[in-house]
Amino acid sequence: MRPGEAVRQIEYVIDATTTDGGRRCAAGYRPAFERVHAAGSGDDVADLAAVLGEEVRDGARPDPAEAGRVADELLGVATDGGE
Repeated sequence: MRPGEAVRQIEYVIDATTTDGGRRCAAGYRPAFERVHAAGSGDDVADLAAVLGEEVRDGARPDPAEAGRVADELLGVATDGGE
């Protein structure tokens, strides 16, 4: 999956589950999707979209920083200061 496709997928989930503007909200996740695409694979991008989509369906609205942390976890990047 490409970053643009992932953003659209999250946009659709947001539109289907809330009254927030999906396009406006989903655009904030683009940097995380692009980073995952650059450092990982299309499957990793799809995995990130699935995780964020599940959170949105459960009523959460992860902010872009949270999307970045999830991306780091998917890529196996140490987010705890290297410990």
